[in-house]
Amino acid sequence: MHFTVNRSVMQKGLQKVFGVIPTKTTIPILENVLLELQGNQLKLTGTDLEICTATEIEVNGDVDGACAVPAKAFNEILRELPDIPIDVELNDQNKVIIKTPNGTYKLTSQPREEYPRIELEEGEGQIEIDAKILSRMVDKTIFAVSTDELRVILMSVYFQFMEEEFRCVATDGHRLVRFINYKVKSPNFVKNVLVPTKALSLLLRNLETLEKADQTKVNVSIGENHIVFRFEGTFIYSKLIEGEYPKYENVIPLDNDKKLIVNKEEIISAAKRVSIFSNSFTHQVKFMIQGNKMDISSEDVEFGGEGNEQIDVQFDGDSLEVAYNGVYILDLLRHLDTDEVIFKLKDSVSAAIVEPSVQLEGEQLTMLIMPIRINEG
Repeated sequence: MHFTVNRSVMQKGLQKVFGVIPTKTTIPILENVLLELQGNQLKLTGTDLEICTATEIEVNGDVDGACAVPAKAFNEILRELPDIPIDVELNDQNKVIIKTPNGTYKLTSQPREEYPRIELEEGEGQIEIDAKILSRMVDKTIFAVSTDELRVILMSVYFQFMEEEFRCVATDGHRLVRFINYKVKSPNFVKNVLVPTKALSLLLRNLETLEKADQTKVNVSIGENHIVFRFEGTFIYSKLIEGEYPKYENVIPLDNDKKLIVNKEEIISAAKRVSIFSNSFTHQVKFMIQGNKMDISSEDVEFGGEGNEQIDVQFDGDSLEVAYNGVYILDLLRHLDTDEVIFKLKDSVSAAIVEPSVQLEGEQLTMLIMPIRINEG
């Protein structure tokens, strides 16, 4: 194998697959990236056996071939080089030699035959989604997934492909996000799947690097137990999480009749400062709403500190005191785009609905957060 390529092109390709490569594994070959050269197309592949990512870049090919090289060392070499042409060659001793005008670097490679093969089976159905829409929907939901490995089903975003809409849902049991897009329709393919967080994080990172995301389509193919995202010479394959997602619609309240409108930046800034004094376990922040004023407070009983701020709001109910986990409430607010945010409330022990003040055309973004009982904080 022998080819030349600009360092920046090579590194950009490597970055698209690098995130899937495990840093600690009992299978050493997985710490490598597979390089496969055919003509002027170099394919880079990384996998952890659950997820596989591959991309193709344009190079000046001289001799076709393939091998697996240590991903971390290869990445560090590329990162430290200036943006210059590099010459990459596999010699007879299975050494990958990287030459620049001023230096030579050698990496020990492994044969292609030792690298795992991921077979892409035919999908049961597929749909094309605008990259910008898919990226937005994943970004607005993925933060709310659970990190509890005992609740594997909640360590995913729930994709619902429906005849007239596409939904992404995520919850960790304390908060929930449901994002509906009415422009993405799949009348010939109705399917619900649980997509692992790691695969979606990789997808987001790749979509963020697209130069023309608003003009790129992502082909989403779903098989019996896997999902594949394809776009611009890149694919991300992931096994799906098996199981039944909770009936989330049952926990979204329909009778929250008290409407609170707040300025997003004001409540974020105040809550960030006040939460410095919150309990390190519950992160409890209290919100006391009376008329057009809201007091935001927290108290660290152990160390005797407390914080309190007051902001202007619009509220159409009687006075209400409610407490939330400050980390969770800030997460929700940061993922809303509008200057003002609407809270739909019932009482101090019921879930609150949080929404942008204006929904974008063809979208409905609904967030939910469970309160903390005030005597728990």
